[in-house]
Amino acid sequence: MGGRSAMQRSVKAYQVGSTPTPRTMKNNIGNYTHQVENHDKFIRFDLTEGNCWFRDKISEWNKAINISDVIHYPDEKIISVKKLLSRWLHVKQNNITIGSGSDELIEMIPKIFIKQKDKVLTVAPSFFRFIESSERAGAKITTVKLDKDSYFEWDNLTIKGFLKKAKDKKVKLIWLASPNNPTGTEVPKQILLEIIRLGKIVVIDKVLNGFTKELREISQLIWDNPNLIVLSSFSKTFGLPGLRFGFAISAQDKIEVMEKRRLPFNVSGPSLFIVEKLLQSLLSGEVKMGGAFNFFQERIFFEEQIKKLKNIRLASNSKINFVLLQTVGRLNLFKKLVEKGVLVTDLNQTIGIKNKNFVRVTLRDRQNNQILLKALKKIDNHFH
Repeated sequence: MGGRSAMQRSVKAYQVGSTPTPRTMKNNIGNYTHQVENHDKFIRFDLTEGNCWFRDKISEWNKAINISDVIHYPDEKIISVKKLLSRWLHVKQNNITIGSGSDELIEMIPKIFIKQKDKVLTVAPSFFRFIESSERAGAKITTVKLDKDSYFEWDNLTIKGFLKKAKDKKVKLIWLASPNNPTGTEVPKQILLEIIRLGKIVVIDKVLNGFTKELREISQLIWDNPNLIVLSSFSKTFGLPGLRFGFAISAQDKIEVMEKRRLPFNVSGPSLFIVEKLLQSLLSGEVKMGGAFNFFQERIFFEEQIKKLKNIRLASNSKINFVLLQTVGRLNLFKKLVEKGVLVTDLNQTIGIKNKNFVRVTLRDRQNNQILLKALKKIDNHFH
């Protein structure tokens, strides 16, 4: 892994908080995939990538990609995929639009549904792209802090503060992720319904929990709540971020506007081919969702081991395949792990938890998780 000094030199002057144009995006927490130079020399726990439990199928489908999917525009594939999505989600085709990952849709939404200087509301910490895209649309950002002492759950103070700010007439758009990134905590269903019923445009990001049951349940809310937009993708739950395939579910009028604004061929033919095969296999039962839940066992194992440490603690009650960690003192856990050749996500520039030495860890298989635990135990034993 290289010596300590080499690892220290590899850490760039900018951490998760940098961008090529920081002057224009003061609240951006940046490109979290480039925290260090030569990241291929590290054991990586920094990316929120899920585990693809049907890799043999993906490999098989990848080999079957036809040259026609490369040399022609993917018109028919887009239509076919939307039909299959409609069946899988139990919604109509005209309630769905697709994007190049959920990222494209997140970028598009504020540009369509808000005006310059409108207020946008979200919690802090949360997914940095919500703030980033809203600022680019000229919005004013309002946040309500999730309390670290409550493990970033929606406690009474958070609920009261959020609802009060949500009722502000200047707030036109509300961003929520459930589970949240980076905390892994969920918005209580009753609170979510209360927020939706205020009538503002509410975007609920389900990318980190794209299980069939959860997606179908929340999608049903669009029938009585035309202000709701649900986002998801196959990046996290299905472990396929390289496909860059996301989708939005909403009332027909919202989808029509989004369809007019999206690029006509925003997802590639080869990606659509794989998505088509995946949806067909999900509908037929050839690919079963059971494999998606394997991370529960690893998270429970990892959390039990962390609880044995004296100076490193679990900082949230995560419901997904990543966990939030914090040291009890001022020690920079991110830098200490980098010295040991282990890369996690530094959250020291994240709005709501700046300079608190939180790190996010995306869990992997048992072998890799053991390596991470070994590094954490060494840091804990030599804590100062």
